[in-house]
Amino acid sequence: MKQIKFIPKVDIKKLAKKASKTLSKVYRRVEKKPKKIKKKIKTNSQIKFFQKLREQKSKQQFKEKILKLQTIKERNLEKKKIKDEEFKLKNKELKLKQEDLRLRTAEQKLKEQTEQRLQDQEERRKNEDRRLREESQRIRDEERRVREAAEQRLRNEEQRLLDEQQRRRDEEQRKRDDEEKRRLEAAQKVKDDERIAIEEKEKQALEVAKKIEDEEKQLRLAEERKRNEAEKLRLKEWEQRFDADRKKLEEEEFLKEEELQQKEEERRQKLLSEEKNPNKIN
Repeated sequence: MKQIKFIPKVDIKKLAKKASKTLSKVYRRVEKKPKKIKKKIKTNSQIKFFQKLREQKSKQQFKEKILKLQTIKERNLEKKKIKDEEFKLKNKELKLKQEDLRLRTAEQKLKEQTEQRLQDQEERRKNEDRRLREESQRIRDEERRVREAAEQRLRNEEQRLLDEQQRRRDEEQRKRDDEEKRRLEAAQKVKDDERIAIEEKEKQALEVAKKIEDEEKQLRLAEERKRNEAEKLRLKEWEQRFDADRKKLEEEEFLKEEELQQKEEERRQKLLSEEKNPNKIN
């Protein structure tokens, strides 16, 4: 900014008052001069003297008028100069005010722009913080989703392995049940075959006995009297032998049944042991 030189302000009223006082003093000095008593002058020299005196007085008055006019002119010029200076000062003050207003406007605009930039920066920072928080939340959600998916896959794989193990155990149990069923069926078939064989033997024995009895009856009829006692003895011996054979068969059947029950109990104990320790199956 240009440095403005302030012109000292001239007080026109004081200057005019001072000039007026000076003129008044001059007039008073002139008026205070003692007036000479006019005498009748008859000589030409006196006439010339008084004429010259009047001319001098006229000249003095004219000079005073000229001085007064010059003073007034100078005063007017001074007033005009002062007015011009005041106008220049006012223009300079107006320019200064305009410049100050422009500077204040520019400063306010700069301040508003700075505040707006700061607000924009704060808004961008908030948006960036919000974006970072959202991105961080998205990453955490993605990590949780991946972790949950991995855990779910692991649980599914574990469940699949457990299901596979259970399927294998069920398959092995089914095979064991089938084998046990076949074994029981075979044992039952053996028992049925043995029973049928025993029944067949008993039937044959009965048929033989009946045949023998018929023959003996015929013999008894023929020799009833002679061999009655002997036949009774022989029949009794035969019955004893038959009872012994049947008792032997019953004992053998009982031993076989005991053996089957013992095997069944061993198999049941083995199954219980395998159920208590499933790792043993695998």
